[in-house]
Amino acid sequence: MERFKSVVALLILGLSACAPLENAVNPYEEDFKCRADDDTGKCIDTPSAYQDARYPGVEQVAPAVETPRVNKADQRYQMVAGLLEEPQKPILQPPKIMRVLLLPYEGEGDELFMTRYVYLKVEESDWILSDISENPE
Repeated sequence: MERFKSVVALLILGLSACAPLENAVNPYEEDFKCRADDDTGKCIDTPSAYQDARYPGVEQVAPAVETPRVNKADQRYQMVAGLLEEPQKPILQPPKIMRVLLLPYEGEGDELFMTRYVYLKVEESDWILSDISENPE
């Protein structure tokens, strides 16, 4: 254990003697100043360089104020709320489907049935938000 501590201390001392620890961890300059001449290129940030390379000759448009994103559940809620205000539009509710996993098994006569899915219609489709008030008997 003492040997390990001395090796670690020697390593830290050796690293700090060669160069500051900051330069050993990050050897790049942090205060970058562009020294490009007019004929050698431009000094611009990465998104602007990408935009310029992708769409040459197009003026840079200032980014618009981002509108808050609405998730899909809110969009569906707003759509259904709008439909409720106009009850003349019926909607067909899709049927409910159940997926059943059948694991491998051996049948009669040495038959081997491998893993597969079976899809069952559990509930039929149904009209919702309609004016139909008849009950078939």
